Amino acid sequence: MRLNTCLQGSTFTAKISERMEFSDHTAFRTLLDDVSGSGANQCVFDLSELHSIDSSGLGMFMVAHETATNNGWSLCLKGPQGHVKALIELGKFDKILEVVE
Repeated sequence: MRLNTCLQGSTFTAKISERMEFSDHTAFRTLLDDVSGSGANQCVFDLSELHSIDSSGLGMFMVAHETATNNGWSLCLKGPQGHVKALIELGKFDKILEVVE
């Protein structure tokens, strides 16, 4: 997983690119701590350059959703493409999480 983050005003943006898999769990947990500690009230995961995700990666989005709910910030998945978009829709994650183009 390649990760670039930016805080602008009250929005924390994390651009997640390349692959997202089980081995990224620790880095993802650190990301969630960073979002919660930033004071942001919204987090956007930009997935426009994420090319592959496994079931653990999808599960991490659910952990992020729970963390957001517990810490008072909203979460949005932005721009999933191809395989990643298909898995989000197949798993009905788009019914639980906000997904925007």
